[in-house]
Amino acid sequence: MRLAIVAFSLGTVAACSGDPHPGPDAAPPPRATWYQDVAPIVAEHCMGCHQDGGIAPFSLTEYADAKEYAAIMLYNVEHGIMPPWDAVDGDDCAPRYGWKDDPRLSDDELETLRWWVEDGTAEGEPDDVPEPPTIALEGITHSVQSATGYRVEPGADQFICFVLDPGLTEDRYLNGIQLRPGNPEVVHHTVTWALAPGATQDAVIAASGLDQPFECEAGAQGLADSKLIHVWTPGNQPMVTPDELGIELKAGSVLITQYHYHPHPGATDEPDASTLELRLTAERPDKLYVIGAWGNASTAPELLDGAGDRGAPEFFIPAGAADHEEAMRFTIDLGGSPLRFPLFAAYPHMHYVGVGLQVTITRATPAPEEPTSECLVNVDRWNFDWQRTYQYDAPIDTLPTVGHGDIIDIECSYDNTLDNPFVMRALEDQGLTSPIDITLGEQTLDEMCLGIFGIAFDAPAANAPAFSLTPMRIAQ
Repeated sequence: MRLAIVAFSLGTVAACSGDPHPGPDAAPPPRATWYQDVAPIVAEHCMGCHQDGGIAPFSLTEYADAKEYAAIMLYNVEHGIMPPWDAVDGDDCAPRYGWKDDPRLSDDELETLRWWVEDGTAEGEPDDVPEPPTIALEGITHSVQSATGYRVEPGADQFICFVLDPGLTEDRYLNGIQLRPGNPEVVHHTVTWALAPGATQDAVIAASGLDQPFECEAGAQGLADSKLIHVWTPGNQPMVTPDELGIELKAGSVLITQYHYHPHPGATDEPDASTLELRLTAERPDKLYVIGAWGNASTAPELLDGAGDRGAPEFFIPAGAADHEEAMRFTIDLGGSPLRFPLFAAYPHMHYVGVGLQVTITRATPAPEEPTSECLVNVDRWNFDWQRTYQYDAPIDTLPTVGHGDIIDIECSYDNTLDNPFVMRALEDQGLTSPIDITLGEQTLDEMCLGIFGIAFDAPAANAPAFSLTPMRIAQ
């Protein structure tokens, strides 16, 4: 009897202490749990958007929410849909450097997430979840917002400008900027210029007034004493540059922001009063930067021959075309200058029909140890809702450069069929049921093919490269 009791006691102790040889029906322990393994990954890569009040449609900060969306989360990560990140390596176009703030999961992190889902989404021992990284601009020094706002009229897209005064009494240098749309349902994108004091500024303010909406399809493009400082599109994160890089804003400068409003059925009619947040410093950086753009060519010689052209080269995407391409080529003209200028950021841009974009450069006089040709940015799954500015993850003195005589090639691909969910959405907004022929233009159901780049140069501003904007067009 004593032996039986001892045997039962030892068996009980073994079972409670984690017998290394459990019975054949015992389940193995999970390879990953929420609190110990998965929550830190989701906090770093997902919770910046997926939190209460965030820009994502649901929160992932709590275990119950993450468990509910676990299978969707794994599918989207495995298929490169989430975290949203369009700049990828292609078979024939892979940039030399990676990108700063790349939110994509590592192979090990993806494997951990896969284990967690496959093993039943175990909770684990409750513990503190790391704080997610902020997606807001830090260190804001100036904030400008229209006091009147603008109520978007139903019907066609509208291009409305505001002139706002940030109150600069001394020269300042911009190294961070973010736009927060007041009514994100109707703000298709914005473009902001700084306009220095002078006759042009006086004329603009006299014609439009401060903080008064006015129609402006061209924005401030081409105005004397103006410089492009920011482009905002859906999904764009704050534009933040390294400390040694900034844009000079002269004392007394005003800001002109052009809003492309896209009214559509079901959108709220609340007036838009977007906020532009700036981070300015009084200290002159080592380098300044300008924003240049190549693309949107409508005719030869920049627009190249393509399938489906009806005679001369034309930007034309036929209704029902599932794999249509447009290609453009630009030769840089810097008046013969021998200087080369670092490209520190790339921003690809298309509309709803676009599916892929790549920009390559062929250099006339490469910098030492720089390749003659290379890929600058590649997108193979364009997502209009998550457009970003991508900054190369490399020291500024090793960045890709651009100079006189270089050739920029841009190739864009389009899917103008109902298999493209963005086409379906755009058509529904217009009350249409079938794809239509698409041409180059500003409206939502027009298209673009554009590569925008941040270009650094040695301060002072007088040393800025004089990039021609003809036939280039800044995104509108």
